[in-house]
Amino acid sequence: MLGLATAHAQPQPSGDQNVTVAYSLSADSDLTRGGIAAGEVGVSAWTTTWRSAAALSPATRLSYGFNWEHIHFDRAVTVAVPDTLQEFSAVLGASHRLNQTWLLTGTIRPGLYGDLEGDKGDAFNAPLLLLATWVRSPELAWAFGVRADWFSERAVIPFLGVNWKFAPGWEFSLGMPRAGVSYAAGDDLKLTLGASVQGGNYHVARDPRGPTVSGVRVDETKLDYHEIRVGLAADWKLNASLTLTAEAGVITDQKFDYFDRGITLDGGGIGFFTLGLSGRF
Repeated sequence: MLGLATAHAQPQPSGDQNVTVAYSLSADSDLTRGGIAAGEVGVSAWTTTWRSAAALSPATRLSYGFNWEHIHFDRAVTVAVPDTLQEFSAVLGASHRLNQTWLLTGTIRPGLYGDLEGDKGDAFNAPLLLLATWVRSPELAWAFGVRADWFSERAVIPFLGVNWKFAPGWEFSLGMPRAGVSYAAGDDLKLTLGASVQGGNYHVARDPRGPTVSGVRVDETKLDYHEIRVGLAADWKLNASLTLTAEAGVITDQKFDYFDRGITLDGGGIGFFTLGLSGRF
């Protein structure tokens, strides 16, 4: 799964250590630029995350960990899409419960985001997520927050989220980057029909088309790469520690936007699947 910071409207319980490994693959997409065919691209990605936490007091908790993501693009040499994009980041966070109804959370992810060509320092970024959660009842919680990403065309984006357990076994969530309806089909199985935004913002040091390409080049610039995915996911709890996740669906919109250079490639209408394993220890 391509990673953006996830903001849940209602905090979820966690163990001391959480590890997730996931692989995602999509079919080839026919890209266009301004309505003109620009070539095909296929996407595969590996994601690994580790999280841990420590309580400073009954009301305050620190969290820490790391993200590693490697996205590979199977493309023609004439397509202005990097061969790979990567993220190596630390994840540092804190939460503080003001009272029974309000929880404040902040997370920052300093690290490298890009094709990691040239000067690695140019790929340094530190996306920030600030979140206030209002727990209206055990069944309903609202979240209010902002996400800051200094590589994005819009550096600061506000958002509103909700988590609503509207019936026994049923749950609706609207967050960033995922929204959907979940159903607990049993003690060990949860099904979710939803939509998610996958991707991120990256520094591209070298034009992937090579040094001889004519026209506007994309050396030393920023790339906003995002996909809107709609699919059905199943979370199967193998035992007390391990959960297997499988998801399949359609990428309805795919975008590679070099917003500083005025180059945007659009695709979509293709299938994808994701397989992941998470452990809580």
